[in-house]
Amino acid sequence: MRSAFRWTAIAAVVTYLLIFTGGLVRVSGSGLGCPDWPKCFGRWIPPISISQLPPDMDPAQFNFTLAWIEYLNRLFGVFTGLLILVAAILAVRHFARTIRIVLPAVLAALLVAYTGWQGGRVVESELESTLVSVHALFAILIAALLLYAAQQIHYVLNPTAESGRTYPRKSSLWVGILLMAAIVQAALGTNMRSTIEAFAQANPVAEGLAWLKYAGALNHLHLLLGVLIVLRGIFWASRILRRSENPSMLLWQSAWGMLILLMAQGLLGVLVFLSPTPIWRVLHLWCAALIIGVFLLSYGAVKRASRSPITSAGENL
Repeated sequence: MRSAFRWTAIAAVVTYLLIFTGGLVRVSGSGLGCPDWPKCFGRWIPPISISQLPPDMDPAQFNFTLAWIEYLNRLFGVFTGLLILVAAILAVRHFARTIRIVLPAVLAALLVAYTGWQGGRVVESELESTLVSVHALFAILIAALLLYAAQQIHYVLNPTAESGRTYPRKSSLWVGILLMAAIVQAALGTNMRSTIEAFAQANPVAEGLAWLKYAGALNHLHLLLGVLIVLRGIFWASRILRRSENPSMLLWQSAWGMLILLMAQGLLGVLVFLSPTPIWRVLHLWCAALIIGVFLLSYGAVKRASRSPITSAGENL
């Protein structure tokens, strides 16, 4: 049973790393380093010189560095998919009757297969912004499903992990709201990223806040919702750290992670707002994915505590 927890947790961590490397591939311009899929210039191993290109391939499309960056990212994606498949198999093997473990693990495996296929459609579309955004959202969803499954396995192995914990009253309600808001915010953020990239392509010499005139109402909503999530999330995390009695290690670490990530996200949001430099956008999206993860872990912990024999009964947030 513990092997299922280890594999699921490792798969979640590796999926988060894949989200980060995928962002780097996009902003480095390597997304079309291999213009076909699943092969790269018609080969299972990318060419190392123009002489190895198939006759029907345009030599002008070949860039050794970009092709290998994209190819290695694909290999990393396959490796991640295999980890998730093993995690799903172990979940079914050891927890076949525990739906809260089997369902997210199996769903993650199915989604990673679909996302791999959808990655091919992204290449065929020549990186159409909407498809790229959907691709990123699926990756965040897969990571969240794996985190949830790993947490539920942890509770099966440690049934008293949240017993006797006292958290501020209505913690599960507020964390649940923050989690839902963060998911909506991530969807709005991918839309904003597409907007910024489209503007940058159409206006390569534009600087500063010129892109704001190009942004629609959803992007302005993204800015407002982001501020609310950061402020409310920091408030809640600080209350957990100061007002809880005998908090579990998982929730303690999640609350600290939330404080750090939300402050970092606020800074990254300002940097993206003032200057849409590609690396800030990568870190901003990755941080959003991590924030969804810590919100999810926190929600699972406080919800578990509320069902324990000794329930949470602190002050109202």
